[in-house]
Amino acid sequence: MTAIAAPRSDATLLARWATARVRMTLRSPRALGFTFAFPLVLVTLFSAINGDVKVSSHGVDIPFSQFYTPAIAIFGLTMACYASLLNGLANAREAGLLKRVRGTPLPMRVYLGSWVAGAVLTGLAAVLLLFVVAVPVFGVDVYPKMLPQALLTALLGGASLAAIALMLGSLVKTAEQAQPLSQLTLLPVSFISGIWFPIDDAPQWVKTAADIFPLSHIVDAFSACFVAKATFDWGDLGVVALWGVGAMVVASRRLRREAEGA
Repeated sequence: MTAIAAPRSDATLLARWATARVRMTLRSPRALGFTFAFPLVLVTLFSAINGDVKVSSHGVDIPFSQFYTPAIAIFGLTMACYASLLNGLANAREAGLLKRVRGTPLPMRVYLGSWVAGAVLTGLAAVLLLFVVAVPVFGVDVYPKMLPQALLTALLGGASLAAIALMLGSLVKTAEQAQPLSQLTLLPVSFISGIWFPIDDAPQWVKTAADIFPLSHIVDAFSACFVAKATFDWGDLGVVALWGVGAMVVASRRLRREAEGA
């Protein structure tokens, strides 16, 4: 008699599909360029130009590369978990992949979860690569006691950004709609969130506007882990978590209604 294979658990399927998503991402020249190469070029170029410059971050004057490396690391994380995920889901929707998955035994939660997990893993790899280069080349300091907070911030930030991408991906119907949406939401918010330059001395209305969005809280929490005398604010992670939970609730309802309609 032929033995009947036991059905795989959702966790096993998720791990397999997430691994496949990471491999597909690493084979994409566009994803490699914007997620890995572009942040690395930015850090290398601007750290070399501003080698002797000091900037104020969290009330402390630190070398430019010490500020810029964590900030651009979050930019790489955002490109992987937000921009790439939003555009990828829109392409999948336009190609009819979501409809095809609904007609297979694969649970939709596993399929979409693999997109999120793959994006977060790719983003973490981009962050790690940046520090692997910046620490020996530009003398960026890493404080071992703050590494757990840094990892937690990157994980939670990536998951929250991916949830927001999933929410917006459930709203757009085509890749043509997703591309400008990702650019118009990412670029303005990144400029007021402390990625490109410190906003310690920015007008109060800029700081207030930045505090509304999760990106500034991710940048603040992550960069604080690389400033010796900075205080890690757990409230930043609370805001990030609220954004992630809210976005996931909206995305789940949208996708459930879409499946019921189909």
